[in-house]
Amino acid sequence: KHEMKTISVLSDIILPKDDRSGSASEAGVPDFIEFMAKDQPNLQTPLRGGLMWLDAQSKKRFDQVFTDCTPAQRIEIVEDIAYPERKKPGMSQGIAFFSLMRNLTASGFWSSKAGIADLGYVGNTPNQWNGVPEEVLRQYGLEG
Repeated sequence: KHEMKTISVLSDIILPKDDRSGSASEAGVPDFIEFMAKDQPNLQTPLRGGLMWLDAQSKKRFDQVFTDCTPAQRIEIVEDIAYPERKKPGMSQGIAFFSLMRNLTASGFWSSKAGIADLGYVGNTPNQWNGVPEEVLRQYGLEG
């Protein structure tokens, strides 16, 4: 339960609710991540290790687990791991974990019903073919 709560909070930091769509957790991203970890067991150690790293970092800085931190405290930690090019000493594991979470969150959200609606994707839609346009036929000397 604690791991899923942390995944939910972190996925909502990555993709928060906005004017166009709901948050990652509202789109079911935590359940997607849980499914992926069960379907691909090689994700379990990096995810669990990253969740433990996140809580350890939170306890070190704020004397409480990540989910009990204030939103500002959570963002302070995320700022240190969300930008690999700003890499600080001791943040490598957190950076790798956040990159994995960002990828899983994006995959989960953009493949969800809410994410597809946010994109405005309507799929293949029929159109009407009226032949090659007249200007193209003229361009190639095929009008007729």
